[in-house]
Amino acid sequence: MFDRWWGAGRRQTRIRLFEECVALLLGVPAAGERLGLQPFTSLVVEADGAIEQVDALKSAYEGAAATGLDVFRHSFDDALAHPGVAARQAGLAALAGTCRACALVAVCGGGHYAHRYRAPDGFRNPSVYCADLAHLVRHVSARLRTAAGPRPSGKADR
Repeated sequence: MFDRWWGAGRRQTRIRLFEECVALLLGVPAAGERLGLQPFTSLVVEADGAIEQVDALKSAYEGAAATGLDVFRHSFDDALAHPGVAARQAGLAALAGTCRACALVAVCGGGHYAHRYRAPDGFRNPSVYCADLAHLVRHVSARLRTAAGPRPSGKADR
């Protein structure tokens, strides 16, 4: 799928996972939460005023997105201090040891937060898609190297 997307003469379809992976491999921070180590910066305000973490966390377990906060009695600074939100600001320190030791961690970032949940350890686990993410990152990296072409040999960098 990546090869078809990458090889298209023009972008017909945006695939954010691919865009984020390419950006991170080129040293540009990703704009989303699926990849990379950048702090997550989004909250959800529900129709009843409840301040929650992103809806994707609802797939992890019942109440995973809840903070117990609302816009009537709490500030967004209060939400930033919530342990669940703060954990998503810790970057590399919040990841499992296997992720911290991985050569791909700067791009993969441990994978999507919701995909890391396992009872009883919580979110400090490798993504359930770890092997697939590693394959994708390595494949995209190889395609970028090919697109960049060979480095000239025998010439000093200027």
